[in-house]
Amino acid sequence: MKKWLIAAAIIIAAGVAAWYFFLKEPTFNATDGYLVNINDKGVIIEGYDPVAYFTDKMPVKGNEQFNVKYHGATYLFASAEHADLFKSDPQKYLPQYGAFCGYAVSIGKLRPVDPTIYQIENGKLILQHTKEAYELFNKDLKSSVIRADKNWPGLESSRVGKKVEFDKPASPAVSK
Repeated sequence: MKKWLIAAAIIIAAGVAAWYFFLKEPTFNATDGYLVNINDKGVIIEGYDPVAYFTDKMPVKGNEQFNVKYHGATYLFASAEHADLFKSDPQKYLPQYGAFCGYAVSIGKLRPVDPTIYQIENGKLILQHTKEAYELFNKDLKSSVIRADKNWPGLESSRVGKKVEFDKPASPAVSK
C-alpha cells in the first residue's frame, strides 16, 4: 500500500510539472500601457521579424543582435536594415491587435499566435493562432476585421496593467 501511494504521488507530481512547464499557457503583465503578446523575455512574435512579413513576403526569425523596444515589447529583426525600417515607421510594421490572434480578437478573446500563420490585409500584419482560426477569420474577412478592430480597444483597456492570461479556445470548431 505504501509503495502504491508513493508511486501515485510521483505520477501526480510529474503530471503537474509537465502541465506547468509544457502545457500551461503563459501569463504576463501588460507593459508600458500597451497590451502585447510577449514571452517571458519581453520578446514579441516569438522573435520573428515584423518587417520581413512585408519585405521578404514570409516569416523570418529575427536576431537578438538587431532589436528595438517599442510599446512594451522587444522586436527582433533579421538585419540592421529591417530594424532601421521599423524605427523609421513602426506603425507600418506593427502586428495588429498586440500580436494576438486576429480571429480570437474578432470574437472578443485573446489567444496566442503561430507566427507562420499570417496575412497582410490592407497593409496590416494580422497573425493567427491556428489554420482553423485563419479559415474562420477569412470566411468573411471584411466583417472579421471590423469586429476585431471594434473589440481590440476594450480588450486592451480592460487588461492593461494587470496579469494577462490567454482566454480559453473558442468553440465549436470548424467542421472538416
